[in-house]
Amino acid sequence: MNTPNENSPTDKTKNKKYAFVQREGDDFTCIKLLEEKYEGVIYKYGNVKFGDKENADGTLPMIFDYDIVRNPNKKDVADDEDFMEYIGDILIELMEQQLKDGTAIVK
Repeated sequence: MNTPNENSPTDKTKNKKYAFVQREGDDFTCIKLLEEKYEGVIYKYGNVKFGDKENADGTLPMIFDYDIVRNPNKKDVADDEDFMEYIGDILIELMEQQLKDGTAIVK
């Protein structure tokens, strides 16, 4: 995997949680996690949507699919709620940045 855009959005927030990576020939970009707990895990997001009903605290749940592309250290992330929250936070950060800079695609 190449790492062409190390932390593009997160450089602005002084955060080094991830890097964008892409294999030659793929038409999608993945995210490689850089922090110790999930270091080396590479994944990509699938469908992203918001739930129909608010949570008890008034927030709207975000629902997303993801695929693990590479897990070199065999981290157990399949049903790890911390992992889901971690990559969910990254997704929100990416979406906020895209809305801010006008590059978000809404269907």
